[in-house]
Parts: sequence; structure tokens; C-alpha cells
Amino acid sequence: MGKTITEKILARAAGTKEVSPGDYIEVTSRCFFIPGSTRHVGLADKVFDPKRIAWVDGHTGSTASNQAAQNRSSGLEWAKRVGIPMENIYALGRQGIEHMVAADNAWARPGEVFFEGNNGHTTALGAFGAFAITLSYGSAAYMMTGKTWIRVPDSVKFIMKGTLPKGVYARDVFEYVLGQIGPSACPGMVMEWVGPLIDEMDMDARITLTDLALFTGAWTGIINPDQKTIDYVRTRTDEPFEPLVSDDEARYAKVFEFDVSNLVPQIVPPPKRYIVKNVTELEGTPINRGFVGSCANSRMADLRLAAQVLRGKKLHPEVILNITPGTVKIYQQAIHEGLVDIFIDAGCLIASPNCGMCWAANTPLAAADVCISTGTCNYPGRMGSKDAEIYLGNPALAAASCIEGKIVDPRRFL
Repeated sequence: MGKTITEKILARAAGTKEVSPGDYIEVTSRCFFIPGSTRHVGLADKVFDPKRIAWVDGHTGSTASNQAAQNRSSGLEWAKRVGIPMENIYALGRQGIEHMVAADNAWARPGEVFFEGNNGHTTALGAFGAFAITLSYGSAAYMMTGKTWIRVPDSVKFIMKGTLPKGVYARDVFEYVLGQIGPSACPGMVMEWVGPLIDEMDMDARITLTDLALFTGAWTGIINPDQKTIDYVRTRTDEPFEPLVSDDEARYAKVFEFDVSNLVPQIVPPPKRYIVKNVTELEGTPINRGFVGSCANSRMADLRLAAQVLRGKKLHPEVILNITPGTVKIYQQAIHEGLVDIFIDAGCLIASPNCGMCWAANTPLAAADVCISTGTCNYPGRMGSKDAEIYLGNPALAAASCIEGKIVDPRRFL
């Protein structure tokens, strides 16, 4: 019987010939494990292999609060105490969103298991053909032993066809699919993205798709590696890896098929994460805040798209647009390409790389604010006041709306 990529990866990690959904196995990983905050690190007074662990100051970055400063100090003290090498410590000046730093450095590699401490969007790294999950409260035990148990999950196949129309991007694809299947279609399963549309996507777009898996109830997302994947990884690491792919006859718990040839930009209005509409249904809604960033849309492709819309234009005088690169490397590249000049000329705020505004760590929303965001969530209180309103969309939609001071169809800006 054929196997999915997930089943093959987990069998390899468990040192067994094959596994099936429902099996309980013990696995290890030679990839980096990233405790993204100090939430669990104090529980581990020793670690199984300091060279296989990295500490990244990702969630708060340079946020100015006494608690953030204390967390940073405690985290750095712990990293040094357990012997994590300095090259594996990504403090301020090297920081970024944890799993975006991992993507920059290809810590998650095709055919392997990758663990992160406590962030549900670790799933982004499934774009590399890796089984990437957060361990949450199992992270301290893993850091000490180098092993953890996993129940082999079912997989759900998403066959994506068609060609993306102008002004429609990976973010729109995910939101459209979410709107069609709902928030509990893939409980504890793996979203496996396949098809001609996925084959055409670059790595930044694939990262967006897998990053948002949890909103369907999925445990993680994954994409079978191809030459694009292999080339991307090999330019970022000398570590060996052996890609795996699903068999044609592999079995899936569910199979969905979508053609996106006629898709239009999507928007997620507050307060429900899974209610998705065409942007044309909400055009004209006033906004006064904007955000381009988060692990879903803070990579170079996203910044280039926002810059394409903003070039030579000014923000609406009542709008604040926060643009936050995902990592220091991305920030530096944006400077080299002249994107930061475009953002500043338009009147944008450029924040230091981190999760930032997505969870109100900087430029939080006030009660009367209405924000168009590329962040991951639109729950009340997610970005500041519980009385603020959050609309989610792609980077072009966010940038265009901040020029107009109201939600607009971004296609006329492209």
C-alpha cells in the first residue's frame, strides 16, 4: 500500500519500515528546535545536544516593555547556561520570527521532522517537505531527552488547479479554501497541498499556505519537495538531506479539489476567522490602521508586492501602516532592493523584525481602530483593544486600502 509523505517521514524518524495513521511512535530530529520564548526553557536545566538547539528572540523583537526585557534577559541567560553555541543564539540584531529565521537558514529540510517550542505556525516549514510541528508543553522533555512521542496523523489532500488571476496570491488561495471547508475540516490531520497551482508557486507563496494550516483544525501542512525546494534548501545549508514524496496510491482521509482560475482577492472580516468573502463585498469599509507582516506575509515576495502598490503614492493622512519584515535577513534585502525607501516615502512605519503587531507587541490597536492586516488572526483583542476591528487580506489589499483609507480591490493598483 502506498504511503503519504508524512507517513514516510515519521517512519524514517522512528527508525521503522513503515507507519500508519493511529500508530504511536517515538521520534527524534536532527533539525533545530527553537524555544521561541522563555515559557518552557526554565524547565530544562540541561539539553540533549546544545548544537541542535537554537534560541531566537522572535515574538517581541525590540518591543519596549519591562516584561519583554526580562523575558529576553532570562532567555539569553538560559541559552548560555545550557551551552547553546553563540552562533545558534539569535538575539537582537539577528532576530526575526522564529520559523521565518528557520526558513532563512533551512533548518527544516526535506524528508525530516522539525520541532519548535510553542508556536502553532511552525507549520510554515512544511513548505520544505518537512513534518513541522510545535511541541508546546512537551518541549522541556524533548530538550532534555531528544525524543518525543507522536500519534501518526491522517492526511488530507488538497488538489489545486488553475492559474492565479492578476491580483490574487497564495494568501487568497488559503482563505478561499478555509471559507469553503470551514474551521474543523482537518482535525489533527496534515494538509497536503498538491497540483499544478502548487507546482507553479515559489517558496514564499508555499510558506504562506502551510503557515496557516491550524485554522482548519489541522496539526500541520506539507508540500512535496520538488526542484524549487531542493535548490532553495541547498543555497542555505550544507547539511545533507534526503527528500521524500507521497506515493500515487497513498490513502487520504479526505480529498478536496479546487480550481482558482476565477478567484478574486479574499478578505476575512471580524470577528470570525473562518468567514471569508470576496473583497468586492466589503469595498468602501473605512480603515485607519494597516499591517503588512507576520509569519504569513513577511517574506520578500510580500514586501515586494506591498512596494509595488505603494511606489510613488502616499498613505491616507489618517492611516498608520506598520510594515514588519520577518527576519533581519529579509529586512536587509528589502533595504538593498530599495523597498524601504518606497515604504518611508509613502509614510509607513518600519518596525524591527519580529511577530510584532500581529499580536499587539508593537503599535497595538485602540478601541476605535479598524485595521486591514496580513496577520494570522482577526480575533477580538488579538492586535490590541477587544473593541478594535481586524480585517485580513493579502499584502496588496492591505497596502492599497491604506492609500485610500478604506478597503479597496487592489487589482486596480497593480
